[in-house]
Amino acid sequence: MSRSHKFDESIRNPFFSLVGRRILLIMVLLSGFFTLLTTLLQAYWQYDEAFNQVESRHDEIEHIHAELLASSLWLYDLTSVQERIDGLVNLPHVNYLAVRSENYLFEAGQPLNVQKMVNEYLLEYFDPDTGQLHRIGTLYVESNTHAIYTELMKRFAITLLLNVVKTLLVCFLILFVFHYTVSQRVFKVAQFLRHYNPLDPREDKLILPRKHLIMEKEDELDWLADETNKITSNMSTLYRNIMLERERLSDFTHVSSDWLWETDADLQLTFCSEPMKQAFSIVDNRFPNLKDLVAAIGCQHFVTHLNRQQDFAMCEETIPVGKQNRYFVFQAIAHHDVDGFRGFRGTGIDITELKAAQFELEALNQNLELTVDERTRELQESMEHLKAAQEQLVESEKLAALGSLVAGVAHEVNTPLGIAVTASSVIKDITNTLQQAFDNQTLTSTQFESLIKRASDGVNMLEHNLRRATHLIRDFKQTAVDQVSEALTEFDVKQTLNALVASLHPETRKVSVEPQIIGDDNLRMYSLPGVITQIISNLVMNSINHAFDDTESPKIIIEFEKQGDHLYLSYQDNGCGIEPALHHRIFEPFYTSKRGRGGSGLGLNLVFNLVKQKLDGELQFESEPGKGAKFMFLIPLSLSTHIARHVSKDKH
Repeated sequence: MSRSHKFDESIRNPFFSLVGRRILLIMVLLSGFFTLLTTLLQAYWQYDEAFNQVESRHDEIEHIHAELLASSLWLYDLTSVQERIDGLVNLPHVNYLAVRSENYLFEAGQPLNVQKMVNEYLLEYFDPDTGQLHRIGTLYVESNTHAIYTELMKRFAITLLLNVVKTLLVCFLILFVFHYTVSQRVFKVAQFLRHYNPLDPREDKLILPRKHLIMEKEDELDWLADETNKITSNMSTLYRNIMLERERLSDFTHVSSDWLWETDADLQLTFCSEPMKQAFSIVDNRFPNLKDLVAAIGCQHFVTHLNRQQDFAMCEETIPVGKQNRYFVFQAIAHHDVDGFRGFRGTGIDITELKAAQFELEALNQNLELTVDERTRELQESMEHLKAAQEQLVESEKLAALGSLVAGVAHEVNTPLGIAVTASSVIKDITNTLQQAFDNQTLTSTQFESLIKRASDGVNMLEHNLRRATHLIRDFKQTAVDQVSEALTEFDVKQTLNALVASLHPETRKVSVEPQIIGDDNLRMYSLPGVITQIISNLVMNSINHAFDDTESPKIIIEFEKQGDHLYLSYQDNGCGIEPALHHRIFEPFYTSKRGRGGSGLGLNLVFNLVKQKLDGELQFESEPGKGAKFMFLIPLSLSTHIARHVSKDKH
């Protein structure tokens, strides 16, 4: 049967519809599967219920009637025993009962020779007089399960048959409904499209048939028909536009200054634009072979591309046109089909003016290269001067910090020294008074005791303040030596930090803050103590200058601990913090929020360079506005020989 005949039959007969038959098959399979599944579940529930009833009946006999039978046997009421089992055998799901004792056998019903459920229970009697439990026999019960299986299978077959008939009936009804509501209307759309011709578009539109009882007023297929009418209308409009564009392209081809050309499989020209015809003196409808044409004027690159029979572009050739040579760039698309190469379609663009501009540009580029080289040398010299100035500024920053430290410590030392001078003056006066009283022999014991006590207090004051000045000078000396020295040595971390904090006291007391140092008292490291003290000093001064303007209770916490073969060092304050937008700039050189008010912008940049270049460490920073700033360092506990050489080289 041909496709057209099948198409026509599908419109009339629902059973010829491939989609309808496929849907019917799927529905039958799915419905059959779910019907079989539900029927099996129903049969299983009935099976479970039936056997539960049998088990319940056996449990009833065991727990209720067995005790009565045992009592009757104990009292030798044999008639009652027989009557009881005759009554029990009439209960549902009980087919045979037998009571066995030492001398008696009582039976009711007939023993079963088919599949059955069997249970045997002990008959025991509790004697209230003696308090003993006597075993007097057994109770044997049989129930016919074969009948239950037969009944369940019968019910299963009837239920399955009814469900199959119902499923088939519903599926066939759905098939007919689907045929009239979907298939016929889809075939109408297909028929309309089969006869549609954009060259001769019909005025009538696609209208689908309607069955009012089984269809909506407007459904998806009506939308499909509307869209089909829109598409066919658009296609007719598009075809007319294509014809118009074809005519327009033909006109542009004839007036274009570029060369447009087309060849067949033998490279014979089948079309070329008017400028190309004029350049090669080609007569209408007498097109030469393109390969022979360009080979005659020496266009070897063009000939090579034509021989490859592949797409090509940017093929530059010089072609004589009239009395001058013109520069052209050729490109083309090669067309192939199952039979092989079909020909080229390509263009030739006149780039003579562009070529002349290229020659002029090359001459300008040569002069520009010389200018760029000269400016590059000047820029390199400027960069070297700038780098030297930066290094000088960094050293100035370090010396300025040390000078500030010297001034602060000098002021701090003046206090205990002044007190010591005063105490020495008091002691001198006491000594003179004591000597004068002794010479005049007017010295009393009370006066001697008073003068000695005042002298002792003065000596204690003098000793205390001189010791205080000694400690300040020692800590300052250690810190100052560390900050100007970059010697590699082993040192106690906490002792070095304590000395630094003591030397910074003149600065920290300006904002009433006492840095807290938390860490192992015995931790030592082999590194550059001067670099570490310079880092912490810069951070403390940064906090003092920037962080505590609006902080009521300033705090600085310096913590350190050993992590493997590294020292973890953290510096944290509770100052104003830094906005996230500025995090990426705080380590930039010369960046400061207090420019013009004493800030140079080199403090944190110096910290970054010292950690990275001198200590071979890692630096992390985190801060939020109003929550202070935290700097975290991970520094090797022992600098390698390579790093030591690198530091020494940088120093020189």
